[in-house]
Amino acid sequence: MRKEEYDMYISVTRLHLKGKRKLLSFSFHTIKSIIQSKKAKGLKFSSVNKEGWETYWTLTVWESKEHMKVYRNNGNHLKAMKISRNIADKLELINWEAEAIPTWNECKDRLNKKFGRIE
Repeated sequence: MRKEEYDMYISVTRLHLKGKRKLLSFSFHTIKSIIQSKKAKGLKFSSVNKEGWETYWTLTVWESKEHMKVYRNNGNHLKAMKISRNIADKLELINWEAEAIPTWNECKDRLNKKFGRIE
């Protein structure tokens, strides 16, 4: 039995802000993280999605888990992660390997299922 080969490492996050007063700080750190991601080695695709003003989703697609970790653990994204507990009351994450970029519906279904919002 051979191990399947996947072309991409998918990372999906969902963040719910504590309140409207946290939106400015969130926006600042998000913009800086997006700028960093555009220069990140191994990034294949990225997208942001929102629900109302308080819930934000990110989808990043990487060549490998290692590429994602280099981005995640450095620079502006690391700074954003350090302040995230101060601005958000819910932080959720899911990762998986895939052969194709997932749709937003697939991303949301997978994360919602992981956190018990759907069967």
